[in-house]
Amino acid sequence: MAAYCRVSTQAEEQNHSLVAQISYYTKLIEADDDAELVDIYADRGTSGTRTRNRTNFLRLIEDCRAGKIDAIVTKSVSRFGRNTVDTLTFTRELKSLGIDVFFEKENLHTCSAEGELLLTLMAAVAESESVSMSDNIRWGKRHRYEKGLIESLVIGTTLGFSQKNGVITIEEEEATTVRLIYDMFLAGHGYQYICDYLNNNGIQTKHPGARWGNKTVSDILENEKFCGDCRFQKTFIADPVTHKSVRNKGELPQYFVEDVLPAIIPKDKWLAVQELRKRHSRKVGIKQNEAYPFTNMLVCPYCGQKYDAYAGAGPNRIMVYSYRCRSRKDHTAVEVPGMMYTPPSRLRVQKPTPAMVSYREKYNHPEPSRQMICSDIKIPWELPGKAFVQAWNLIIGKKTRYQASLHLTAETADNPLTRYRAREMISLLDEVDRITDFYYPLMLRTLDFVEVRPPDKLSFVFQCGIRITV
Repeated sequence: MAAYCRVSTQAEEQNHSLVAQISYYTKLIEADDDAELVDIYADRGTSGTRTRNRTNFLRLIEDCRAGKIDAIVTKSVSRFGRNTVDTLTFTRELKSLGIDVFFEKENLHTCSAEGELLLTLMAAVAESESVSMSDNIRWGKRHRYEKGLIESLVIGTTLGFSQKNGVITIEEEEATTVRLIYDMFLAGHGYQYICDYLNNNGIQTKHPGARWGNKTVSDILENEKFCGDCRFQKTFIADPVTHKSVRNKGELPQYFVEDVLPAIIPKDKWLAVQELRKRHSRKVGIKQNEAYPFTNMLVCPYCGQKYDAYAGAGPNRIMVYSYRCRSRKDHTAVEVPGMMYTPPSRLRVQKPTPAMVSYREKYNHPEPSRQMICSDIKIPWELPGKAFVQAWNLIIGKKTRYQASLHLTAETADNPLTRYRAREMISLLDEVDRITDFYYPLMLRTLDFVEVRPPDKLSFVFQCGIRITV
């Protein structure tokens, strides 16, 4: 004979209850001369609506299948399970194996003639009680959400926080990782770069052994709890039996409360990150790559699409690299007002043969010109880097004037990223002097985008609001 016990929470009083159940059944079975105790199978802190989390219940079933057990005793149908389907499925399987389950509270044997009918009714009642309790718990949580009571949060699984006896504190070692992620993102690094850095340097997630992924980094950057605020009821339990959590997309009200948690990230930095995330979302599919620094930075002023790297054959079939508008790929290029374009002669892009040279000399037909479209524009590969150096040095040359305007921007700008970058730029202008070569990290940290100005101008728009055309 075996006994099965279960309590649904880790609360101290329930642990006492479990200990009492184990003691009771041990004495009960050992006192029966006709019974031999196999084991007391006990689950602590698990819901009765799902069997997959009840390890000892599953062990009990496996031991029954192995022929180790002839009978099982348990306190009640609700202790055995609160899911009607699971309860009936397992008791029927046990009955087919010749194993009787005795429910003390209901005085019910599953192998008795009336056992199947009574068990069906009792299991349905147990599931109904579970649903009712779940509804009461949800109501209590939502009532606490409305009041903004932080005690209703389960935040101990969030990186950077610990929770004990309802008190939430910062876990400093984990908080250092959170701050690093925010700093790297504000330095211009994308999700994949941050993940690779964390994984390669052995920095732990909240779950030791797990690897960092883009979704984890994205969630950390999005989570308002890190700046001390809290949005209650972002998810909810849709089914009290399966306990499946779903994202709240308006089915239930949400409640936003400010400054209720200890802040790991200053609020101005958190708001700046949210604005930067919006800008990054417009660059989906482009991986950060120092080898192609201005891919996704150059913007076409005519069709609005970004420029990316382009390689084409130049004179003598030597590959020539440049940046070109992506409209060439989907044939959505638009006309450039007031500008004509002469397509390059094949003689200029291929190594000429004697026959081609002879033909050209004989006929010397001029190349036809046509209306220029934005995909005709090619930005030489090295031009944006050189122009960035010029733009930065122009700002440094008028540092005092720019710092004065940046102070005003930091105080009055509507955009939180612009305000944050303005304060950052004030310090950068003192830290970084004139540069002679293109500096990729500086570009990532400061530049928003570059607008192409044909025929040979580029307009650099910095995240702090400064615009320089060179």
